[in-house]
Amino acid sequence: MDKYEAYEKFSDIEEVVSARWGENRYTKDKSGKKRKQIARPKLDELTDFSDNIVDWVPTCAATLDPQHHERQWLINSVAPFYQDNIITDVIRRIKGGKEANVYCCRAHPATGVELIAAKLYRPRILRTLKNDVIYKAGRQLRDEEGKQLKGRREKLALAKKTRFGKQLDMVWWIGNEFSSQKKLFDAGANVPRPIGHNGNTILMDYVGDERLPAPTLIDVALTVSEAKHLFTLIFDNINLMLKHHLIHGDLSPYNILYWKGTIQIIDFPQMVEARHNPNAYSILKRDIRRVCDYFTRLGVQSDPEEISASLWFPYMGAKD
Repeated sequence: MDKYEAYEKFSDIEEVVSARWGENRYTKDKSGKKRKQIARPKLDELTDFSDNIVDWVPTCAATLDPQHHERQWLINSVAPFYQDNIITDVIRRIKGGKEANVYCCRAHPATGVELIAAKLYRPRILRTLKNDVIYKAGRQLRDEEGKQLKGRREKLALAKKTRFGKQLDMVWWIGNEFSSQKKLFDAGANVPRPIGHNGNTILMDYVGDERLPAPTLIDVALTVSEAKHLFTLIFDNINLMLKHHLIHGDLSPYNILYWKGTIQIIDFPQMVEARHNPNAYSILKRDIRRVCDYFTRLGVQSDPEEISASLWFPYMGAKD
């Protein structure tokens, strides 16, 4: 809706409200001066003023008890995207976890796609993130719009872990995930296209079909030939990330999706800034070791220490 449509809508509502509030009446104050008084409406007369969210219940939420906390959490989280004509329904939950749930959503026809994945972080995400200091080192503090925060108030709130500081910390994690994923997608990495984020929710391309989501590598039986191909593809992506000064931070076969012969890497809240994080090399080595261990069981032999060094030291010599 552009500003002119918004103005017209406001004018229409204003006209209806004026009509419902009735004719102007006049009374006299204690001094006998005549004053205009507007008749106030009854609250139940305004109940038909709806933004189409109050009555909207996604398919996935309809199966939950109206008083269930997850029902309202789900509706509140995805409502902005429904209002903006990005999604029309939430079909089902495809992944549950301590930090976040992922849902399959029906996309609005205007988006040009049929399905969208919505990742909804839980309000108490920070209680489940262990040892997060090693990932934060060297990161710039940014707000929901990606702008760097330099204020003393924000830094003090984070240090004291006030309510505002905890909210800021959550925004930091989610904003970092979205911006990192966007940067990687634009660079050509095998990651789902990020569509948007608002509050505790990130929208991205859905990987899979309407019947089933794409499985993770840990749940797939690969042939030796397929395993060799995907091993090379994953390390091409790790190298691409590093060239853009990023390290996944939690890479494993549990957050690599397999679909139609290729892979999509997911889950980026713990992404590390390689240029500034003093733990970067050890985190990179851990990511590489996890991937190598998985493919070793499939007959793909490798040396994680050698691979780590072959990626890290040329990067260190060539980085901006």
